[in-house]
Amino acid sequence: MTEISIYQFVKEKLIIHGVENTPDGQLTLTDLKLFSLFVDLERAARESSFDAVQSASSNIEKYLSSLEKRQLIAFVYMYFRFSNFTPSRILLDEHLEDGGVRKCNEFKRQISDEEALIGLWASVKYHQVGERLLGVVYSRS
Repeated sequence: MTEISIYQFVKEKLIIHGVENTPDGQLTLTDLKLFSLFVDLERAARESSFDAVQSASSNIEKYLSSLEKRQLIAFVYMYFRFSNFTPSRILLDEHLEDGGVRKCNEFKRQISDEEALIGLWASVKYHQVGERLLGVVYSRS
C-alpha cells in the first residue's frame, strides 16, 4: 500500500470539510499560496507542535486578510476540530464523593499533550468564531 502525498492528503481533508461547496471555499484549493499555507499547517500538525500550528495559522490568517477573505480561517479551525486531536467520544461526567468531577474523553488513537492542546484550541476557536465565519462563507455562495 502506498502512502498518499501530503498535498493529496491536505486536498482531501479540505474537500471533506466542504471547501468545494462555495466559491470562497474553493479558493483554498485554487490559490496556490493559500494551499501551500495549508500544507504548512499539516506539516506543523505532524510535528505535534502547538507553537508551529499557531504560527502556520497566523500565516494563513495574514494571507486571508490580504485577500479580504478572513472568513476562510474557519477552515483552519475545522481542520483540527474534526481530527484525531479531538475526542471521538465524550463520556458522561462522573461526580466524585469529594465533590470533584471526573471528565473522560476517548480518542481514536493515543495523542500527546501538545496534540490535545491543538485540538482544544481548535475546538474553542471553532465554537467561538469559526461557526459564525463559516456562515459568512456559505452566505456568499
